[in-house]
Amino acid sequence: MSPATAPTSAPLVITQGDPRGVGLELLLRLAADGVFRPTDRVIADPAALAQRATTLEASWARPGWAALEPLVEGEAGLRQTDALARGVDAVLQAPGTALVTAPIDKKACQDEGFEFPGHTEYLAHRAGDCEVAMLMAGPALRVVLATIHVPLSEVARRLDVAAVERAGRLLAQGLRDRFAIARPRVAVLGLNPHAGERGMLGNEESTVIAPAVAQLRVTEPYASFSDPLPADTAFAAHHQGHYDGVVAMYHDQGLGPFKLLHFYDGVNVTLGLPFVRTSPDHGTALDIAGRGVANPASMLAAIGLARGESFAR
Repeated sequence: MSPATAPTSAPLVITQGDPRGVGLELLLRLAADGVFRPTDRVIADPAALAQRATTLEASWARPGWAALEPLVEGEAGLRQTDALARGVDAVLQAPGTALVTAPIDKKACQDEGFEFPGHTEYLAHRAGDCEVAMLMAGPALRVVLATIHVPLSEVARRLDVAAVERAGRLLAQGLRDRFAIARPRVAVLGLNPHAGERGMLGNEESTVIAPAVAQLRVTEPYASFSDPLPADTAFAAHHQGHYDGVVAMYHDQGLGPFKLLHFYDGVNVTLGLPFVRTSPDHGTALDIAGRGVANPASMLAAIGLARGESFAR
């Protein structure tokens, strides 16, 4: 994978995520490994971090806290939503700074008064209600979703030309501007089995997706866009190197294949923001939090990508 264009010297702002989850121990482990730099800022509850370092039996826990403590900004009891708000404040006030967000618990965020479905929607709002897309990036696959957190029963109703066009445009621009691919090749999936089988299995391919592709070919002439493709074969073509990225129509259509290959090393990137934002491709993992067994690969990849580094192979 080509490197993103965020400068490798860019300082990071890292938010704690849900303090009950694995985010805290991932921060401790990566700090012990020397991943953070003196210019980085960690928006987190220092008391929660210190307690996690004390209770974990892992050899890296207390050295991690010793390395992390000078970077931590926050107070005891800091909530995940408040840490996120402060992190966004920090990157908006310091152009060139990148944001890395540890996983949040969406339901707990709602209980805290958070009015957004997730990080992506909140970040778009904070950046001036700009158009954004959720890119899942890994060493082998890159996938953008035309619809994100939408019940499957509502996808066809919410999918329109504008949604597909926006996803394709932001993916092409992201591949060009952040991954240094001068002429991106984008695979655009159909919604229905066999991409509709010429209308026999659905017509969204002809009424919604194809018109969006036609627009994209005019507005983004530096990139190429496929006709609507059957989802069950397009990912193989992308994996084999025939495409640089995929536009999927709904959440599980895109993330099922992606997480099959990149369950541990995938990164969530928000395209369209005025700053770089990445996040690990996993949740809070409350079932294993506090045991010191969480795999740090995705968080490490998110930090590396935010700095402009390429994926390790």
